[in-house]
Parts: sequence; C-alpha cells; structure tokens
Amino acid sequence: MKAVIMAGGFGTRLRPITCNIPKPMAPVANVPMMEHIINLLKQYDFKRICSILYFQPEVITNYFGDGKKFDIEMEYQMAAADYGTAGSVKNTESKLKDEPFIIIYGDVLTDFDLSEAIKFHQEKKAMATMVLTRVANPLEYGVVITGEDGKIIRFLEKPSWGEVFSDTINTGIYILEPEIFKYIPEKTEFDFSKNLFPLMLKEGLPLYGYIADGYWKDIGSLDEYILAHQNVLNGDVRVQLPGERLNIVGRDVYVGKNIKMKQNKVKLKGGVVIGNNCVIEDGCELENCVIGDDSVVHKGARLKGTTVWSNVEIGERAELGKAVIGSRSRIEEGAEVESGAIISEDCIIGKNAVVRENVKIWPKKEVEEGSTVLYSLIYNDKWSKNLFTDFAISGLANIEITPEMACKLGAAYGSSLKKGSSIIVSRDATKVSRMINRSIICGLTSAGINVADLRATPEPVARYKPNAFLRDGGVHVKMADDNPNQLEIKIFDQQGRDISTATKKSIERLFNREDFVRANVVEVGEITYPPRVPENYCEELLKSIDVKAIKERKLRIVLDFAFSEASGVFNSFLGKLGCEVITLNAYHDEDKIWDLSQEKSRETVTTMVQSLNADLGVIMGNGSENITMIDNKGRVIQGQKAMLTWAKMIFDLKPGATVAVPVSATHQLEKLAAKSKSKIIRTKTSVRALNDAALNKDIEICLDEKGGTIFSSFQAAFDGIYATVKLLEAIAKLNKSLADIVDSVPEFYTRTQRLPCPWEAKGKVMRYAMEFAKDKETQLIDGVKILMGKGDWVLVLPDPDKPFVNLTVESSSAKASDELLKMITEKVNKWKTAD
Repeated sequence: MKAVIMAGGFGTRLRPITCNIPKPMAPVANVPMMEHIINLLKQYDFKRICSILYFQPEVITNYFGDGKKFDIEMEYQMAAADYGTAGSVKNTESKLKDEPFIIIYGDVLTDFDLSEAIKFHQEKKAMATMVLTRVANPLEYGVVITGEDGKIIRFLEKPSWGEVFSDTINTGIYILEPEIFKYIPEKTEFDFSKNLFPLMLKEGLPLYGYIADGYWKDIGSLDEYILAHQNVLNGDVRVQLPGERLNIVGRDVYVGKNIKMKQNKVKLKGGVVIGNNCVIEDGCELENCVIGDDSVVHKGARLKGTTVWSNVEIGERAELGKAVIGSRSRIEEGAEVESGAIISEDCIIGKNAVVRENVKIWPKKEVEEGSTVLYSLIYNDKWSKNLFTDFAISGLANIEITPEMACKLGAAYGSSLKKGSSIIVSRDATKVSRMINRSIICGLTSAGINVADLRATPEPVARYKPNAFLRDGGVHVKMADDNPNQLEIKIFDQQGRDISTATKKSIERLFNREDFVRANVVEVGEITYPPRVPENYCEELLKSIDVKAIKERKLRIVLDFAFSEASGVFNSFLGKLGCEVITLNAYHDEDKIWDLSQEKSRETVTTMVQSLNADLGVIMGNGSENITMIDNKGRVIQGQKAMLTWAKMIFDLKPGATVAVPVSATHQLEKLAAKSKSKIIRTKTSVRALNDAALNKDIEICLDEKGGTIFSSFQAAFDGIYATVKLLEAIAKLNKSLADIVDSVPEFYTRTQRLPCPWEAKGKVMRYAMEFAKDKETQLIDGVKILMGKGDWVLVLPDPDKPFVNLTVESSSAKASDELLKMITEKVNKWKTAD
C-alpha cells in the first residue's frame, strides 16, 4: 500500500514563521512536521510515498530528495492548479490506480496506530475510511457520526456550535480504494470533505469511520504550533526526537552532537531538546524548550517554554517565555520576549528591549535597544481571539474598540471586497460612534473601497436594500442598548442582512493576519454623502402599507423615541397617517440616553396610555431595530408574548400565511397557525438565519423571541420603524384593540437556562445529547432539539461566543416546564464532566 502526503498548503495561518518555507517544513522539536509524518509511515511499513506539492515545492524536494536518505522511496506530484484536496489526488491517479492507498497531511502531528485503521478498512470492505478522533472544540473540523458498524451516517464540515452534533471529527487521514477515482472529476476543484464524502453518503457507497486512539493535532495556528511543542516535551505524543537522551533523574533531555554545555552549571527542567553544535553557557535556565542546531544561549539567559529555531543567538540575561524565535535571529543582552510572541527569521531584538505578549515580528526586522514593542512591526496586535460575536463586533468604547482597531477593521473588511466596491457607513449620533465611524472609513478607503457616508441614520434605514443603490454592503456603529460604555459595530451585506459566517471568518482572518490590501494613490476610495436616503425610505414605506385604513381608524398612540434617530424619520410621514400622536423624547440628547432606563420608559408610557385612553404605546429600541408594545390596558407586550401577538395578527389578516421563527420559540405558534391553515417554518437562532428566511417571498414575516420583526416584502432586516407602522395597520384592519388581540393569544410555558460549560466540553455534551435522543424524535436545525412526547421538548444549544450551553424547554404547565428544565440541567452538568 502506498502513502500520499498532502504537502501543498500555503501556511498562511502560521505566518510569519512560514513566510519563507512551506508549512510542512516548519520544525517541531527540530524536525520538520513532514518528517514526523514520514517517520510514522515508516513505523507501519510504508516505504513508497508520493508527496503532492504546490507552494514552494523546491524546499521540500531539496530536503527529502528521492527519499533514500530517509530509507524510503519518495516521488512527487506537482499541482498545476489548486484543484482542491480530492482534485489534486485525482491528478496523481496514474501513480495510485493499482492498489489501495492512505492519505495523510504533512502538517499534522499524530501517533495513531495506522495498522489498526487499515485492518478496520479491510474488514469492512470499505471504499473509503476516514480516520476519526475526538476533540474538545470541533468547530474547525468535519464533525462525524458513525453507526454501530462504523459506517458514516452524518457528516458536516466546519459547523457552527448550533450545528455541532458530536465531538468526533475527521482527521484528514483517509484509506482509499482505487475505485474512488471514478467519483472525482478531472481538473475540477473537488474536495474530500465538501464534495466527495457528501457524494458517497448520498449514493450509499461504503464510507466508514475508524475512531483512533492516540494523539492528533492539526497545527493550524501559531498557538497550536506552540502547544504542539509543549505536548512533545511533556510526552503526550510519541515521536522520534533527535539526539541522545541524557541520563538525568526527573528530566527528559535530548542533546545533539558536538554541544558545549556543563550540566552542573545549567539548570534543566522538564523536557528539553538541544540540537547539534549548540553552546549553552553557565547559569542558563532551560525549561520545556527546544533549541535548534548551531544556536548559542549566553550566560544567565532564562528560557521557559521557548521554541528556538537554528542559528539563533540568545544574549546574556535575556528572558524568553512561550515564544517562537526564527532562524538566524539575535536576541540581545537583557531583552525580554513574552509568551505568545513570534519573532520571525533574521530579526534583531536589541539590548533590554521588550517584545510584548502575542506580538508578531516579520522577517528581517530590527527592534532598537530599550524599545518596548506593543504591536506587530507592520500593524497592530491581535485585538481579540474572536472578532465577531454572533450578532456584532462589540467592546468597550475607546478601550477595546479604539480608533486604531476600527481603522484596522475597515482595512480588513475592505480587503475582503473587490477593489472599487461601494459601502454604506452609518452611525448613531453619539460622539464616540462618530469617532469610530470615521476610523472605519479610513480603513475602507485605504483598501480602495468607495464609502457612502450616511452619518447619523437609524440602522434600518441604512440597511434598506443597499443593492438597489449599487452598494455592496455596509457598516453601522452604535452604542449598546444596555451599556453606556459598550460599542457595537454591525456589518451587513448588499441585501441588508447580517454578513454570513463565512464572510465573518474571512474578515477575521484578514484582521488577525494583518494581511491588508493597500490601494495605490489613484485608487484610494472616495467618500460621498448621498442625499434623500431617509426620504426614499419613507416613500417606499408609505407605498407598502394601507394608509387609508390607518387614517380611518384615527388611532391615538403614545410614541417614545428614546432619544433615537428614528424621530427625524417618523416626522417625514407620521402626519400622513391621520393618527393622534403623543411623542416623548423626540430629540437627540447624548447625556439623557443613559438616564432613560428601559424600565423607566415602560412605566412612563404605560401611565400615559392609561391616563390618555390611548389605543396603544410604542417604545423605540436603541438603534430602531425593534419596539416594545404597550396595549390599551397598559400591559407591556414583549418577548415571546409579542411574537405570538404578531403571529396572531398575521394569521387573522392573511390565513394561510407562512411565518419563520427560531427553533427555540414556543410550539404554541404551530397551534395558532393550524387554526388558520397557516404554516410555521423553523430556523436557526441567529439573526442571519432570519435574514436569510426573509429572502423567501413566500414568508410573510420573520419573528424572533425578543419581539423583533422582519417583513420580507419590505426588507430582510429587523426594522422597528416599519414594525410600528405595520402594527398600526394591523390594528386598524382587524378593527380590534391591541388588548383584545393579546387576550386571544394562548399561554405558553417555555423555560431557559444558561449553563456554564468549558469550551473543551461542548462537543462532548452534544455527543451525549445525541445519545440521549437516540430513541426520540430529534431536530438538528440548531443544536439538538429533542421532542419528548405530549408536546414537551428540550433544546441543547452551545453558545457560539461564550463558554455556556443554552437550554430551552417547554411543557404544558409552569410546574412541568420547571421539572423538565431541572431534568435536562442535571443531565448536561453530568455530561460535561463525564469521561
């Protein structure tokens, strides 16, 4: 059986250490990653190996040659183009068509027993066997479920937490029969996980999964690269370490040839690997570190968890943490390099200089003596591990979200677009939003993106059909609803929807890699200030509603604008609706926004509705995306009560209508729909999922559990301004009071619980949830929803942003729902600590 090593990756996520070498040649414990893979293959009698190359192939071919030096037969296949993983193997068909073969990536670290996997493959008579393992965080991999016989029954590539149904993942190691080639098209981009394996599942071909024991790590980031070294030094993975093992009690030290080190003068702790021809002077302290060939560590230097490549010089009394030092670099006397820092090749860190945590320094850079490097020498340091939460970028204003960070964000977003694209930028009226808005504009224009600055504009107005005005998307900056120090940045696409997860990841990669497009002088983006944007929005709004019906009803309403920008928009059309309107807080006052709590606003509007005998009250949410309703009895209608109220109005006005709601919403919605032969469609819980549903013109309205509404006939985004007018229209056309409509809505008994859960336990929890659901009807729209019978259900949904699992249950009474929540809470607490 032949082995195929996939070694064509660019290694962009490992930059700057892979600026000058392909990723498989980055050393782990002084041995290239790919050589570790070859050693593993040799251990299981794979002597004939074909390496598929694409990026910087000469580095690999020069090192391994024909393989004789490594006691193997090595041949190479150069990819003419990027045809994907399966496509590149198809390009190698002539070398593999006569026998089964194993595929393994050259940039992973593993000690799996490959003979057991091959034995499994042969026993099952599989056409393809995926080698699987279990991991704490399965988001970056393909999640797999196998039957009891090992046959793969479900597979999903790189899921969100809501889609995670197991912690068992695809390792990228495949055992394949040559018959597989007839399912792979020639010279076409075709991927194993995205194309071939889904095709095999669909066709019912023998696709199996073998769950391997042992260590496996995809070294896909700099953090993982550092961690891989610590795993090697701790003995967590069985690999061949170069050099001779010294007989030192309590320490695991490997040294190469011709080293100069007095053991009694050097403090060694934990695992230490020292390469050939190294000099370790007296008084040094080496703990859990790797020293590359031909390196010198001078007197008194302290290295703790450091990975040092070859030909490096570490000066006297220098202190290095869990950092990476590239080849031919020099760390001078008294310098300090903190954990997470990456010093690339041919760099000089001057005397007593400090390189702070997580700073990246690209090749051939010099840090002057005594300097403190807070950011990368090219751009700013990484701001956050995850730039986006599920709905926005949020952080403390001018502390986490600074002008520098915002400019970098604008450049990252701009770099993800085609040069010359046009983007809408808008904000609320606060000073800090204006400051951040202008910084984002700077970043966008630097990438060659044209900007249409709407200045202070309600978010729904800015989101209204950008593609109709030849815009490719937009950015809105606003203060958070409930925190005067928190800022939110929302990015939307050309249809006004929140950007997709794939786009978020693309922007995050550009942001964290600091790999920005820079337009030349004549291509820098233009800034324009489009006229009549609110007026156009209002004109389209009035065209889409029954103005006559609202006029004839002559409603009296109390409308609290909560100092939002919506007041200016309403003034353009409110007089045309024939309503008697009592307005509150209909002007902008930055100081008063935070004095006006939601509770105080509700109390004020409730009192005025009752005392003035008004038909209803409406409180505009900050950002104008949603509203709070007050009925004519003075009751606050919000959350799922508002959702049911909206659904009831839609079903009464349009029997047979289709309404989209999140999977976590009450099942009373289906009962309401059945009475008017209407339909409920369930979506994921994210805003984007409801945005997407709104593009389906068969859907009348999308509702969320906060009472938010998206009317698909108007736009694909939440819009509190439009919701207010549609509420007036519904009350007028139904000729009922809002209180009567609310009273006709059924009671519901949902309960929710946000349960702390470590990131590393989330996949395990979801696996146990699937096992618990084995004999029950299950929905995998978002998380695992288990139908327990008699209308009871539970939803287990990992939080996408924080170390929590969100639980939602519903039953026929408050007591029964409380008991159901207690039951599933106890189970999840048990699952997250299970072996």
